Amino acid sequence: MERMRTFLLYALGIVGFIFLSYILEDGLIIGTYKQISEVSNPVSSDSINISDVSGRASYVSGYMDFKLTNTSNKSPSEYVKIELFSKQGLQAATKYVQIEDLDPGNTKEYQVKFKANDIKGYRLSIVNQAPDKSNILNLFGFEIDLTNVFGMDLSNATIFGVKLSEIFNFDNLKTAGGNAWSWTVNFLGSIPWWGYVIGGGIVLWFMPLRYLFGIFPI
Repeated sequence: MERMRTFLLYALGIVGFIFLSYILEDGLIIGTYKQISEVSNPVSSDSINISDVSGRASYVSGYMDFKLTNTSNKSPSEYVKIELFSKQGLQAATKYVQIEDLDPGNTKEYQVKFKANDIKGYRLSIVNQAPDKSNILNLFGFEIDLTNVFGMDLSNATIFGVKLSEIFNFDNLKTAGGNAWSWTVNFLGSIPWWGYVIGGGIVLWFMPLRYLFGIFPI
C-alpha cells in the first residue's frame, strides 16, 4: 500500500510538472508577441468585406486576426492575400487563405498563423486567384519554392518515387519508405556471395590487431 501511494505521488508530481511547463511555455510565448501595424488599409472586394484586422508577431512567427463578411448573394470563391513586411518595409512573406463556408450575409472570424522573421507590418486584400503551389514545399511552416533552390530547379525532383513537394504527406512518406526498403533489399540481393566474402575480408584486414569489433579478442 505504501509503495502504491509513493507511485501515485510520483505520477501526480510528473503530471503537475508537465502542466506547469505548458502554462509557463505559453506565457513566455505570448509575452514575446508584439503588435504589428498596417502598411495600408485592407482592400475588400465587391462580394467580401474585411474588418477588425489585427496582427501580432514574435521574431520567428505570428498570427493575424480578421473578420470577413459576405456581402453578395452567392458563396465566394476568392482568397485573402496576406502580405507581411519587415522592419525595413521589405516584403518578407505572403500567405493566401481560401474563403470557404461563408454564406451570403454572414460574417466569419479568421485567425491565420504564419512563420517569418522579424515581421513589423502587414497588408490584406481580396484576390480572385492564388498562385500555383504544386511546386511549393511546406517545411515546418516555411514555404520553399522548389523552382529556385540556390539557383536549381527541383520542381520535378523525386525521392524514391515521390515528388519532393509532396514528401511530407504521411501516405507519401510511407510510400517513399517502402520504396527505399525495396531498393535496399534488391540492391543487397544483387551482390554476389563472393562480394560479401571480399568485403568481410577487407573489414577484418583493417581491424586493429588482436581485436574484433571491440568485442572478441583474437
